[in-house]
Amino acid sequence: MNNFKRAIPLMMLCALPILAQNSVAADQAYMNKSSFYLGGGIGYSRMNGEDFTNTNGDLSKSKTAWKAIVGAKLNDSLAMEAQYLDFGAANRNSDRIQATGWTAGVVLDFFKNAPIAPYAKVGALFWETDNRFNGISMNQDGTDVTGGLGLRFAVGDHLTVRTEYERFMMDKTDIDSLSVNLQYNFF
Repeated sequence: MNNFKRAIPLMMLCALPILAQNSVAADQAYMNKSSFYLGGGIGYSRMNGEDFTNTNGDLSKSKTAWKAIVGAKLNDSLAMEAQYLDFGAANRNSDRIQATGWTAGVVLDFFKNAPIAPYAKVGALFWETDNRFNGISMNQDGTDVTGGLGLRFAVGDHLTVRTEYERFMMDKTDIDSLSVNLQYNFF
């Protein structure tokens, strides 16, 4: 079962090229119009290149991350975007580590009018952690840089599927996230 969970992100990425066959015209409609968009996604996140477990694997884990997205497409190459992110949690008995955050940044589209369009994003992460160890709670917050790369697949005149890899920095902790997102475009 554990190997199956690790294979889920790879299976999601492998299945997405099927969606790319749908509509070049839908992709051109997205690229050629200014619009607002809303979306959300689910994915997998990990801290500092490792899973949410220690070397003994004794932490129960929730590696599932989710996000909500809102953006404004300014022209055929540039969008402003904000996200709310829940990075998941790690629990052991009464101990807990949980992180959430907001981002604000820009998205730059490449190879316009292609059925599969890559993009890059960069911005600021406004984060907060909730840590509880041995009955003592400690909350932290801060602002750091975030960036990512993705592929966009148009699946209709208004619907887009995005696969993304993002890196979030929180002081001395790096969080890597791989996600699949649905985006609805308002033209």
